[in-house]
Amino acid sequence: MTLPSQSHANLCNEKDWNKALTSQQILDHRYNLLASQYNSWLPNFKQAIFLHQEFSRPELDYLWRNNNNDFQTTLTMQLESAEKATRDIDSLLALLDNTPPYIQKQWDKWYAIGEDCKQEGLMSNFFATELYLKANKELNIEIINLRQYLVTMRHYYEFEVVTLTEVMQTTEEKP
Repeated sequence: MTLPSQSHANLCNEKDWNKALTSQQILDHRYNLLASQYNSWLPNFKQAIFLHQEFSRPELDYLWRNNNNDFQTTLTMQLESAEKATRDIDSLLALLDNTPPYIQKQWDKWYAIGEDCKQEGLMSNFFATELYLKANKELNIEIINLRQYLVTMRHYYEFEVVTLTEVMQTTEEKP
């Protein structure tokens, strides 16, 4: 983008502009890391076999109850894997949930700079800040969408954990 011309405006100056650019780059980098983490999980999620989808609950109960060691090992490993995926998603969701305040803070910076540039008549700088404002609104939407995708993924893993845990517990209780 363009750098502001020299002016006596409160915030429409090269120093504040560069600070805003640096914090914008940090925010963008943060989002890119979060999105990259999601993108690295997506293929595994799409290829995942969820036992609660492959077998009915009575089938799972039957296979577990018949002491099939291979199946019990598979079920135990699947449960551990689903629990880990749930924890990993929870960690990423926590980071995502902490990001909107940074976006708002960055939006506020660009808005204040833009208003000062506008008051000083530095319209090209004002229009440049409008682009950053728009980019941060879009970033906020991307965060919301990414969060929803992760929540959906989490529901699959969570349902797997609940189902497999119930299978293991209820059949252990039966004589």
